Amino acid sequence: MALRRWQYTMVVALSGLVLLVACRGGSADEIVVATPTETVTASATPTPTTTSTPRPTATPTPTTTSTPRPTATPTDTPEPLPEEVPGIPTVRSLQSFVNDYGFPGDAHYARIRIPTLGVNASVASKFVGGDGVMVAPGGPADVVWYDMSLWPGMGGAPGGGGNAIFSGHVNYAAYVPYADVHYRGQGVFDGLDRLSSGDIIEVDYNGQTLRYGVTEVYDLAATSPNWAKVWGNGGGDSITLYTCGGEFDSGTREYSHRIVVKAQRL
Repeated sequence: MALRRWQYTMVVALSGLVLLVACRGGSADEIVVATPTETVTASATPTPTTTSTPRPTATPTPTTTSTPRPTATPTDTPEPLPEEVPGIPTVRSLQSFVNDYGFPGDAHYARIRIPTLGVNASVASKFVGGDGVMVAPGGPADVVWYDMSLWPGMGGAPGGGGNAIFSGHVNYAAYVPYADVHYRGQGVFDGLDRLSSGDIIEVDYNGQTLRYGVTEVYDLAATSPNWAKVWGNGGGDSITLYTCGGEFDSGTREYSHRIVVKAQRL
């Protein structure tokens, strides 16, 4: 049995790599921190230990021509799931998944509710580094807020006067590591394209409930050069939600567009 589980883990890892490369357009670069160097102070007698002084590390900065790209999420493809291992079930209902397995352990940054769609999800925080990679949510039910503090004029914390950016899966067909199950079915943002002007989105953050009214719902090509405008925080206190949309290419395992929802603070 142990051997079969090892084989399964390898399949999952390889499958995840395919999703990462095909859906995200490349893996995230590691941020390398400079190793501290030792500084020795001259004195009349030897000191027992040297004083270790961390060397300041350079902060990665985005290039003037780069813009964070919307990360695609694992999608429901015509291909079958990896061969199941006895004892690891496949879940097909989002509500059942949440009831039984909840949300990832890091999804405690905020909570988002969209009453019109029945969405009530925990939110994790992910940092967008100088490579512009926007990490996808950890499962079908959680949402991610993106810390874009490295990107001047983009993003912002909820209620902070900028543009808080969130993403969630439209659907999901993959192994969910934190739950140790397969999932195949709709994602938390499956109905995002059904929202209309005036629909309410609520965000619980930092001890308060922030209410936003939807102002725009539209599709934008994943390769569009206009994402800097989407992420821009010059429109007052607002939020931007996005998920996959458009046509699905089974060859590249990518959706052609992203569904974007804009909402202003009420």
